[in-house]
Amino acid sequence: MLVAASLLITPSSRAADKPRDNTKPAAAKPTPSLLSPAQVRDCLAQQQSLRSRADEAERKQAALTASKAEIDRLGTTLKEQLGTLDRTSADAVAAYNAQAATRDKMIDQYQEGVPAFNNEVEALKADRAAHAKNCENKRYDENDEIMIRKGK
Repeated sequence: MLVAASLLITPSSRAADKPRDNTKPAAAKPTPSLLSPAQVRDCLAQQQSLRSRADEAERKQAALTASKAEIDRLGTTLKEQLGTLDRTSADAVAAYNAQAATRDKMIDQYQEGVPAFNNEVEALKADRAAHAKNCENKRYDENDEIMIRKGK
């Protein structure tokens, strides 16, 4: 009887050593649906808008950089002129003050332009991120794109 009891224990202990496979089969990821022709059209329009806005931002950045360089150049010129300025001549002082006032106006314009430019750049970044989320790496029918580019 002891032998029978040990035989009964042995098979059950082996079964307990095996891990149970309670995992369910992995659910297949749903394949993303294709973008509709209207969505493809919107994505292409957004892409074109982003390109033109990026080009405009580059032009504005170049203008701001040139303006800053001109401000710096004029500042250096004014420093040099100040050392040799004939302060007894009212005309010389008036000319110097006119140049300084011109530089001050340029500085004011520059300081007004920089925050506006930075806001435009931030808006462009946000729109690029939205475009990437909605349009990039999305499936679409290439025939829809071809028809849209042809203007149909």
